[in-house]
Amino acid sequence: NVITARLKEWYGLHFPELTGLVDDPIGYAKIASAGTRDKIDENILSGMNLSPKKVEAMMLAAKGSKGGSISKEDAAMVALLAETTMSLSASKDRLQRYVESSMRRLAPNMSAVAGETIGARLIAKAGGLARIAKLPSSTIQVLGAEKALFRALKTGSRPPKHGILFQHEHVHGAPKWQRGKIARSLASKIAIAARVDMFRGEKQEGIESKFAKRLEEIREKYKEPPPEEPKRVFKPKFVP
Repeated sequence: NVITARLKEWYGLHFPELTGLVDDPIGYAKIASAGTRDKIDENILSGMNLSPKKVEAMMLAAKGSKGGSISKEDAAMVALLAETTMSLSASKDRLQRYVESSMRRLAPNMSAVAGETIGARLIAKAGGLARIAKLPSSTIQVLGAEKALFRALKTGSRPPKHGILFQHEHVHGAPKWQRGKIARSLASKIAIAARVDMFRGEKQEGIESKFAKRLEEIREKYKEPPPEEPKRVFKPKFVP
């Protein structure tokens, strides 16, 4: 993300119109790797799944760009940065495929319930599959939110309702008043799935359907937000 932002900053001085025409950072890097804007042609744009109108708009924008000129040395450095962006993206995709395949092999039940990426992050945070299999669901629910948890214990504020689990689509995509309940249910199913993966080592059919059923129950039961509670004021006890 940092390299992509830097690439857009540098190449935008030469071809500022491209930022509004291309949203995909990898597509932007592919175009920027051509160097100067006068080298952008249909051959470069052909492999990007763009509509003919989009290609025509880019060609016209390149010809009538209001950006400044760029030297050969600067263009070469921008092209190098663009190639680095594409290389890093390819490495990221390869690593992600490796993590997903490894999770499906080593923790198929956690992968089914939480997803490969979130399951891998939970295992890494807990310190291994054996460790997370021994944790209660309440601890799994707040893994990744340790700072907020300790702050709540110290100040008396509300404890966090989720940590890494917030990244799950059903948690962060839910209304605010449902997230804690969904995260609690998801954590309990992950705890069961981790134990099955650790001590049985094979996929248990229907394990993800139990969470799906509970998810529908939460969505149906808590459609409307609850009435607002008065804010609690923490008053530390005086210890002589």
